[in-house]
Amino acid sequence: MRKTEKSKTNKKIEETIAKVFAAVLLILIVLNLLIPDRKTSENENRMLTQRPKLTVSSLLSGDFMTKYESYLADQFVGRDVWRSFNVAIRRLGGSKEIEDVFIGKDEQLLEDIVVPQQEILNENMAAIKAFAKNYPDNSIHMMLVPDAAAVLTDKLPALAVTADQGKMFSQVKRELGDSVIWLDAAGVLKDHKKENIYYKTDHHWTSLGAFYVFSEVASQMNIKADVSSMFVSYPVSTTFNGVLASRSGCRQGVKETIEIYVAKETDNDVVVSYVDEQKKTTSLYDSSKLETEDQFAVFLGGNTSEIDIKTVSESTRRLLVIKDSFANSFIPFLTPFFREIVVVDPRYYSGTIQDIMETYRITDTLFLYSGNTFFQDNNISGVLGSE
Repeated sequence: MRKTEKSKTNKKIEETIAKVFAAVLLILIVLNLLIPDRKTSENENRMLTQRPKLTVSSLLSGDFMTKYESYLADQFVGRDVWRSFNVAIRRLGGSKEIEDVFIGKDEQLLEDIVVPQQEILNENMAAIKAFAKNYPDNSIHMMLVPDAAAVLTDKLPALAVTADQGKMFSQVKRELGDSVIWLDAAGVLKDHKKENIYYKTDHHWTSLGAFYVFSEVASQMNIKADVSSMFVSYPVSTTFNGVLASRSGCRQGVKETIEIYVAKETDNDVVVSYVDEQKKTTSLYDSSKLETEDQFAVFLGGNTSEIDIKTVSESTRRLLVIKDSFANSFIPFLTPFFREIVVVDPRYYSGTIQDIMETYRITDTLFLYSGNTFFQDNNISGVLGSE
């Protein structure tokens, strides 16, 4: 009798748990249906996946289910609460890496070093060499900016292991050979590693880091002026908290300063045209972004496909910058020395490189990327190959 009663009790408990679970699941399903999808996550500082369109081809290829899984993960009710709980549990467990972000020393967050996909890298290298061959009269420069984990190695947590980004850069330099003029950002940044050259909570270099590099490579870009004393810096924000803090859920209370550099004596008037948006402004900076989560977008308003910057420089040179977001805080240093600067981000640009070269009569080209972006961006070869 006792075994029978115990069996009945256990069965009732199991049934109750199953009913509660089913009820909770039903409530979550209903809530997910009723609550509108969010476009962005302020905590993670990124766009959230939207509901994918169902087509026969996407269903047969499996692409629809892959995108729908991402959509459900991003739009799940209470996602931010569960995410914060998960981060807290992992931190209590002593985790030093969350979402590919190392929780470093002295409040430093560092993005893990990306290992390149060799096929993408080979395609990008071939495209850059072909571009250089097609425009032999163009002065072509290449700058890869090391990510913080490759420079601030003393800030990495104990026992952290990262890929050797220096060897990756050496491979790129060797493969490109004399098709480009190599600008060494890594050496400059390592010389200043004790200074504030990277944000603590963001993956970007600071304006100071960009300035140090510009000062060293200016002569290689045929800029004759002594640029080391040409600029003065001004703080535009003291409340910056970057994307690595958002992604990892750590160091979200850390506030940092964003500075801009302005030429002291040179007339630096510009007209900045955002081509696809059909918008014009007279500033390289968008102060409205300082009121958003993405304060780094104060530089050039963030990332967009194509920007045309006309300056009052007496130079006749016209520069094309093919880039990722690291270039946004570097470009202001270039405006006194080029009559026009055309900025193209291959991740968003859908036109042809031939149109750019002919329309703007480009004389110089600068490829400027962070290592992590360059080694995983499969858009570069596509844009350069769109002749």
